[in-house]
Amino acid sequence: MSRFFLWALLLLSGSSQAAWKKVYTFERDWLVYQEAWKSFLPYVSSKHYNYHSKSLELHPQDFPKAYLAIYPKENYHLFLQGTLFKALKKGETYRLPLDSLQNKVIFTVYAENLEGLPGDFSLERDEKVVVTEKADFFSLQTRYGAPFSNFFLLSLLVIMTCLGLLFAAYPRVFASFYRYSDWIRWEVKDEVWMRRPFALPNLLVLFTLSLITSCLAYLIGFKTAQKEEFFSNADNFVTIWPSFLFIFSKLGLSFILFISRFFVYYLFTDLFKLKGLANVHYFKSLQTNLQFFTALFAILCLYSVYSGPATSIDFTYFLYLVDFYFIFRFFYFFQSFQRSFSFPRLFLFIYLVIIEGQIILFGIRELIFPTYI
Repeated sequence: MSRFFLWALLLLSGSSQAAWKKVYTFERDWLVYQEAWKSFLPYVSSKHYNYHSKSLELHPQDFPKAYLAIYPKENYHLFLQGTLFKALKKGETYRLPLDSLQNKVIFTVYAENLEGLPGDFSLERDEKVVVTEKADFFSLQTRYGAPFSNFFLLSLLVIMTCLGLLFAAYPRVFASFYRYSDWIRWEVKDEVWMRRPFALPNLLVLFTLSLITSCLAYLIGFKTAQKEEFFSNADNFVTIWPSFLFIFSKLGLSFILFISRFFVYYLFTDLFKLKGLANVHYFKSLQTNLQFFTALFAILCLYSVYSGPATSIDFTYFLYLVDFYFIFRFFYFFQSFQRSFSFPRLFLFIYLVIIEGQIILFGIRELIFPTYI
């Protein structure tokens, strides 16, 4: 993705002594994105006239030394590979050098009042007679903290910092929470930090898990083009702060959700007379969630980078994977708790049905996959 940062937008003044020759126009090349097909289809005036976004697919190697010339008739937002690239102002002239690009690119023009095709997009070549004067270059500021480029770097750095701090300060706690062998043994080891659910190591784990959850929600919202107000408003991606606020709001909700689970466990274990289970259930819930969602976030990041920023992803199968995880976790908890405690099987089964069922219906899935709920 470094190529997105290597080229600049050239704004030419009206007094420049250069002969720009139009070499190609795009009347028949416009595309629209169809959510149902998960792909771009040719623009049809009778069907797509009122669409807010129209796209162009360009192959730079077909037009050497050419520039994409834009003469906006309205104020537009220009996207490159699905990432906000520039706010285009009506009446100004923009030229983008295609030689800086190597592979196929997709430009998308978005405006709330866009009707029909955005006017005056063409390819031009510069045939200068005398080089006398040229407007200054200015670096096109890609969206700072852009949801596809900087998102991965920032989120991974912060998550790795939290995990590194946990590993450095509490190595035994780190090893305990990331002990994947527990899935094979199906047993509960008596850990000291189980007896102190709100100790600092547990709170750090809780914060890290909440951060991973919020990053997953942000990634999925961006890649699925949700109709949620935040993702449908292009202005939220001009600066990094709205994205930060979104992630930290989800982080706060996740933190409250996870920490409140202990009180739910305590209430229901007391109701079903499952003495001593609340702390263990809380620890095992944090442990399994941290292991699963860390792996899921890593897989989704790799998959998103591989598919590219312009490609929308159908997360239905990932939702099924999350559902399978919670169902499998139910049986894992039932077998593990049954081995470690002498509770009546029926009481333990009903308790887990109620508690784990709440998560599938109203819990973390709704924070991460609101579009699919």
